[in-house]
Amino acid sequence: MKARLVMLLCVCSSVHAESLPPVIDNSMYPAGEVSVAKPSSANALYEMMGRIEQLQSEVQQLTGKVEEQTNLIAEMKKSQSTMYSDFDERMQSLEKKTEGVKSSATESPPAQESSAGSEAKVVEPPVADSSAVPEVKQAPVQKQGAVQTSGDEKQQYQQAYEALRNGHTAHAITEFNALLGKNPKGEYANNAQYWLGEAYRVNQDIESARKAFNGVIENYPESSKVPDALLKLGSIEVEQKNAVKAREYLTRVTADFPGSTAARLATKKLLLLDDVKQ
Repeated sequence: MKARLVMLLCVCSSVHAESLPPVIDNSMYPAGEVSVAKPSSANALYEMMGRIEQLQSEVQQLTGKVEEQTNLIAEMKKSQSTMYSDFDERMQSLEKKTEGVKSSATESPPAQESSAGSEAKVVEPPVADSSAVPEVKQAPVQKQGAVQTSGDEKQQYQQAYEALRNGHTAHAITEFNALLGKNPKGEYANNAQYWLGEAYRVNQDIESARKAFNGVIENYPESSKVPDALLKLGSIEVEQKNAVKAREYLTRVTADFPGSTAARLATKKLLLLDDVKQ
């Protein structure tokens, strides 16, 4: 009987022990170890946000540098066009001075002719004087027509030059070609031929630029633009890495036009070619 009671107590105690959950002693673990996962995920999120902000600032810096380079290129183009305009204005002022001297020299013979005509009128009979009257009236009409043509040519030249100066190279090329087609031997034809070559050069049409500058040398050999055209041809060959041809043009400038501004620039370019050769 006692033995049965003992066995019953053992079975009950074992069943009760299995139904209870195991007891875990947390005193063996360091404090706060269980809650480490949440702060680590928050730190990773903060780090990611910081990196995103850093990337955004770097993108803004790069965008600012690109804008600075764009503005710098635009300013360089403006300064280049201003340089061309200043040079052309100086050349035009010199040409006007020389034209003034020529006009004063050509105006004196008509005065002598008029005086001679007046003397002839005194000797000749009245019938000859009356026949000379229509000739005097017709002469001013021809001069007025010549002045109007020169004015139209000057206006067209200025429009083409302003288009080139403002960066409208295609329009400038059209205007210069139209002017040369109407007045190939006009007062502004040599300048138009030169700036046509420069417009082609700015437009990266190298072959057309060569033809235009050679047109200055061939069609207007007495023009003051000839040394500048030779200098431009030499510069083109330098850019195209044709050292032999470039040296030929630049040497021609220094030999044929010593003391000119084009000759001084050509001398500097020749020295650069010598440095590259060495």
